[in-house]
Amino acid sequence: MPIEEFSFILSELRKKLFYIAAIFGAGTIFSFPLMGSIIKKIEYDMFWSINLPSDSNAAGQLASISNNLTSISHDLAASNPEIAYNLTKISGELLGVSQNLQLYKPMIVFLTPMEVLMLEFKMSLIVGILLVSPLIIYYAFKAFKGRFMTMIQVSRSFLVLVLFSAIALFSLGAAYSYFYMLPFFLKYIYQDAMSLGVNATFSIYEFIYFIVLVTVTIGLAFELPLIMNLLVRFGITSRKTLAHYRKHAYVLLLIAAAWITPDPTMFSQIMVMLPFVVLYEVSLIFMRLSGK
Repeated sequence: MPIEEFSFILSELRKKLFYIAAIFGAGTIFSFPLMGSIIKKIEYDMFWSINLPSDSNAAGQLASISNNLTSISHDLAASNPEIAYNLTKISGELLGVSQNLQLYKPMIVFLTPMEVLMLEFKMSLIVGILLVSPLIIYYAFKAFKGRFMTMIQVSRSFLVLVLFSAIALFSLGAAYSYFYMLPFFLKYIYQDAMSLGVNATFSIYEFIYFIVLVTVTIGLAFELPLIMNLLVRFGITSRKTLAHYRKHAYVLLLIAAAWITPDPTMFSQIMVMLPFVVLYEVSLIFMRLSGK
């Protein structure tokens, strides 16, 4: 390879790495101040918005006011930082009062001095990775286009359709996990603890990690119809094969559900596995109707 060509490739690689690092760094830095509000939102959605039989109306109302004050303080952070600081302080005090009013409300605590800061930092890193991932995929597609497009012919419109389908399915799965499955599952855990007369206390890092892990995993699981259709489209397998081995697939899905959820009972596993089975069968029906 001539030195001029090698220098050109090296220069292009440096530019791409610079763009990737710039977007990743910007996403991480600018999202870091928002992580505190996101953590409080998760805490509110998974604690105070769940109606337990022993809920105190006063405690629930104070928690709702605290959440609203947090949102207002976030909006005023740039223009009126002093007012935003006071609102945040009042919000924390109201949340503390509401927790004292409700004995059996779950609590979230930090166990090490740097736990909250490291959690916010890691969450901002995840945001940076998500923002830069489309650019990385684009560069990888351009780099390997000449090698792989000769074996599998795909159009630009097909790639766009696959991309939007993947985003839509992931969003649907994440929404199912965050707004339905997790609140239902956590409510079951809270009620079980309340029946024993004990209060649930979670480490903030472990709790937020569990919520994020389950939400992302279920979001990825909802990509199952897209993956099955791509496997059939590219001739890697067939609909008849997938239909024949559906029982084996269900066993694997049950194992995956048991790994995702730490609950030793079959309650949470069924909630996780049920959408898997529905998506698997819907994919088979769709492929039959489309003649694949």
